[in-house]
Amino acid sequence: MYRNKWLICLAIFGIISMCLTACEKEDNQANKAPEAAHRTQKHKYIMGEDGVPMVEIPAGSFQMGSNNGDPDEKPVHTVYLDTYYIDVYEVSNKLYKKFIDDTGHRKPKFWDDAKFNLPGYPVVGVTWEDAKAYAEWAGKRLPTEAEWEKAARGGLVREKYPWGYGINHDKANYQGTGSKDTWSYTAPIGSFEPNGYGLYHVAGNVWEWCSDWYSPTYYANSPRQNPKGPDSGKGRILRGGGWSSFPPDLRVSERFFSASAPEDKFGFRCAKDAPKAQEEQTQ
Repeated sequence: MYRNKWLICLAIFGIISMCLTACEKEDNQANKAPEAAHRTQKHKYIMGEDGVPMVEIPAGSFQMGSNNGDPDEKPVHTVYLDTYYIDVYEVSNKLYKKFIDDTGHRKPKFWDDAKFNLPGYPVVGVTWEDAKAYAEWAGKRLPTEAEWEKAARGGLVREKYPWGYGINHDKANYQGTGSKDTWSYTAPIGSFEPNGYGLYHVAGNVWEWCSDWYSPTYYANSPRQNPKGPDSGKGRILRGGGWSSFPPDLRVSERFFSASAPEDKFGFRCAKDAPKAQEEQTQ
């Protein structure tokens, strides 16, 4: 009799455990559903004139900035952007060499530095003017700050980083090494997982030039639609953090600027307008 009661208790305990496990699994799936669903979406790609694949960022609104970050990241505000394309990868030394060979443009600082000049690594030591010249040569332009942030967020809302909340050296190349991050300086292009839009290294590796002038108070008066930054400022915007940065600099809302200095942590990627006909179809 006692044996039967024991078996019944075990059976009930097993059923309860299965239910709890199922509920926990369902909750986890529900919490991850928005991100997982976005990451399985098929995105449209085109090939840039310089041979870099570009991904389409569809027209629509997103929440820009952070109320928990630095003063210049406030307030969070709604921004609408038309459809555009942005490079999947940072511009590499290999591609920048083609630009130099074709145009006779000056070599960037650190071009002969063995720590930074391997072909498959991002070009560094470029000024804002250098990056702009390359983009024009490639039939593109530099992304606006708003375009960069929307693309870097990868479809996620109110998250700190392109992949979500936490950060470790499996996610990006930044100050120090460990886990997947084995590089003391820049990492080869494509070394870490892409974000929800398929972009690589939008956090860490190199800070990326944007087209905008910097103003610490711009967000308070930023246009709702397709903002392009103030008419002048203290320097040009850089986004994303670099190999020598600490985690707070890798946040998608973090803003940085420079008076076009050619530093070994500065690189870039390009953007491009979508054809007007396509934009009308999207709207």
